[in-house]
Order: sequence, then C-alpha cells, then structure tokens
Amino acid sequence: MVILPKAKQLQLGLKWFLLFIVVVVFIQYTSPQNSYFQDSHDKLIQTYSLYFNHFQSDQLYYPGYEFDPNLNYFHLVDNLYIKCKDRIVSAFPIQFAAMLAPVLYILPLSYLVYSSLFFLFLGFWILRRYYKFSFPLLWICYFGTYLWPLSWEYSEMPAVFAFSLLGLLPILRNQKSIFIQTVAGLSLSWVIMVRLDTLPFFSLLFFFTFLFLWKDHSFLSILSKIVSLKVYLLVCLLGIILQFILNEILYDHFFGTRFLANLSGFQVSFTQRLEWFQSLNFYADKKVGFFAYLPLTFPLIVYYGKQFKTVSNLKKSLLLSLIFTLLVIPFIAPNDGFNNWGPRFYTVLILPYLLLLKPIYIKILKSKNWILRITLLLLITYSVLLGILGAKIQKSKTSLVKNFSVITKELNPDIIVFTDYLNLYSIGSDYTKHISLVSYSTEKNEQLIKILSEKMRGKKIIFVDWHPLILTQETRNVMNAEKAKGGYPISHWDLNRLESSLKKNTSNFQIIDKQVYRIWSGTIKGAN
Repeated sequence: MVILPKAKQLQLGLKWFLLFIVVVVFIQYTSPQNSYFQDSHDKLIQTYSLYFNHFQSDQLYYPGYEFDPNLNYFHLVDNLYIKCKDRIVSAFPIQFAAMLAPVLYILPLSYLVYSSLFFLFLGFWILRRYYKFSFPLLWICYFGTYLWPLSWEYSEMPAVFAFSLLGLLPILRNQKSIFIQTVAGLSLSWVIMVRLDTLPFFSLLFFFTFLFLWKDHSFLSILSKIVSLKVYLLVCLLGIILQFILNEILYDHFFGTRFLANLSGFQVSFTQRLEWFQSLNFYADKKVGFFAYLPLTFPLIVYYGKQFKTVSNLKKSLLLSLIFTLLVIPFIAPNDGFNNWGPRFYTVLILPYLLLLKPIYIKILKSKNWILRITLLLLITYSVLLGILGAKIQKSKTSLVKNFSVITKELNPDIIVFTDYLNLYSIGSDYTKHISLVSYSTEKNEQLIKILSEKMRGKKIIFVDWHPLILTQETRNVMNAEKAKGGYPISHWDLNRLESSLKKNTSNFQIIDKQVYRIWSGTIKGAN
C-alpha cells in the first residue's frame, strides 16, 4: 500500500526529469548563450541597463554616449528606442527587464537566456496541475508548436505563455481561491502591458464567455459570475492602472514605449496589411505563419465549427477568440514580426490551440481509426520538423556571434566600428565589454576618428566589414536595394580614405582578414 504511491511519485519525477533534460538539450543545441541578436540583444541590453544603473534609471547603456551624445554612431534603429526627458530608453516595455535584472547579481549576462526554462516549466506545471495535460501533450505543447523557437532567445515570450495560462485560470478552470484570483489578476495585467497585442484575444475571450453565459442563462448569471471573480477582476484592473500610471510618469504616455516607438508602423497602407496577413497567418518572405506552423488548426476549426451547437461554451469562446484574433492582429500590428521563426504576435494563441486540441487528441488516441491517428501523427511531426529546421537556422545565427567572440578575444579592441546595425549584433553579450558603434559613411568614419583622437588616446580601435570575397559590391548593392525601404543600408566605406585616416591617426596599423570579415586595426595616437 505504501510502495505503490512511492512508485508513482518516482515515475512522475522521472517523467518531469526526462522532459527537463530533453528541453535543455534541444535549447542548448542552438548555443543560446550566443543568441543575443536583434530583439534578443536589445532586450538583454535593456535588462543590463537597469542593473548597471542600480535600478535608479532606465537610461539605455550606450558605451559611446560620452563622446557621441547625439547618437550618430548608436546602433538602434528608430523603432527600437525613444528619447524621453533627456534620456534614451528602450522601446520594449520595462516590466520584463525589471523582473530579470536582479538575476544579474548572481549570474553572468550571457546566462539570462536560460530564464526561458523557468517560465516554460512554470507553464508546463500549470498545464499539468490545472488543465490536466498528460505528459505526451506537454511534449506536443513544446516541440509541436512554435513555443520551442520562442525559447531559444532571450525574450518575454515564454513568460507571456506561462502567465497567460496562470492569468486565465479563474475563467478557464473556474478557480475561485482568493490567492489564485489575486495571482491570476496580476499575471494577466502584466501580460497585457508587456504585450499589447494580447489584448484582442483576452478581450474577445471575456466577451464571448459572458455573451454565452447571458445567452444560455440570464443577465443575473453574468452579475453572479462577476461577483465570484471580483478579486480577480479588481486586481487585474488595478494592475493595469498602476502600469498605466508608471508609463505616464516615465514616458509621458500611458501605453508606454512600445506604443510610442511603433506609431509609424501603425500607419502603413492597407496593401501592406494584407501582406502582413499572409505572412502572419500563412507564409511569406521566409516567415512561417500560424496556419503554416500549426496545420492542425484547420481541422480543429472545421471540427468545432460543425459541432458548434453541442460543444461547451468554453470551447465556443476559445474557438471564436482564436479565429477573430487571427483576423484582427495583422490589421493592428506595427509589423509582421520580421525574421522570427513562428508568429510571435500569436504567442498567446498557443493556449486556445492546445485546449482545443486536447479533447480531439484524446478522442483520436482512444479510437481505432488508424487514418485519423496517422493524420494526427503526420501533422504534429510536420510542426516538429519545422522546429528542427528553425533550430538549424538559429544555430547559424548563434555561430556568427560565437565566432566573432573569438576575434574580440584575440584582438582585444577597446572600440569596434561596424558597417551596419545587423553586423553589430555579432558582438552579442560582449557589447558591454567594448565600445561598439555603427558608421554608415566614409565621412562619419573620419569624423569619428577625429573625435576619438581627442578623447580616446591609446585605445585600440578596429573597423569591421564583411570580407569582399564574402560580400561583393554587387551583392551589397542588391541587399541595399531591399534595405533601402528601412533606410539602414550596409555601409560602403571608401577604403582608401579609411586606411589613409587610420595610418595618420593610429599606430600599429594593420589590415587583418579573419573568418568572414576584413578588419582595420590600430591604436589611437591622440590629437596633435
């Protein structure tokens, strides 16, 4: 009688341990400690800035600010930072950075990416404990959705996944405990303010939940439901209001920095919106959309559509919220997620997808219909294979950062000047160890060398460009024709003028070919 429960506990522990080990291995495959590229890098530096400023300011850490207060050599593009009250701040909401910055007191900067493990397993535990997910479904939840790609980089997405599960417990699982309602309310308010794009889904879910309650019962039943959720709704509302106030105090706008930075993105043409609809929901420009990544969504919508009158109100609400969110987001989003592998704007939709999949998955497994079983297996396998493909793409990006760290260790420069902002991201988390800059013209190079000669005497500087055999002028022109839309091309430096200026103003001048780069190196002599 005693042995059996212990055996079950051991078996349960082994299942959790196996899931943990496999998730760690598959995250580690992409070298996440070198994954700080673009948004991931920018969020890392935002987090580091709070730590660096001892939580006294959200001023972005920019190592060149002392001699470049006008940000002529700052790498962030316009929609990734804002100027506010004589300081530069990240366009990303501060809540996620504030939550993770204390970790830097005990862990190195490059380890922050592993925070995704905490949020992932918090989400898995909630799914297991409150949503009654089996372990096979937990495996599908991770490897069979784009939750896997979202965990490779340092971002708020795994936290959005976990806190959304937690935040909807009173609605989806009828949890009435005051403690759970309080935590759920805080979680939901945090998710909404960190990702404003989650608001359509949550709003639709609440709307349809109360609509069907009213339709099947009465207005009094809605009031009764609201009373039973009074703590949850009040805490959520207060959480949002407090964050509105914080945004108003810090950034003079209650919606915060992300909204302000994206204002131009909200004003794109209807044609552009249709293109985003295609890329977010299907496929375009090497971006895998929701239906392309999760083709099981099609049969789920068809099945629940046919059974709409007989399924529970909860499933009706989830289905309609899922469908309308997919229709709405492309027409209110500031962009289509750029180069993400999997539609990050739909992170919150992983939850309704899984909850709608769960009963169908169980029903098919119990059935003797091998056609349905094989179809289910093939569709899930397809999503897993997409994840593997994305992992290989991600590994190529992390390899770029990993390999460039070898160059910085060998040359040990104080100042690094790159040809464009994407090239700069090769610095990864080493951004805090060097003064990393971007120069977009020969004239800016010469101005920079003059400034540094006055202020940085004795410092080693390197200028970094792609090796001409790797990036020919023809290729550069083709790439810049596309990049011109965003106004941030790969620079074309006049190498004769660069070399002449460096020979004049530096000692130990060298031209070095390393990996895929051509590097000009020297030690700044100082002004005459």
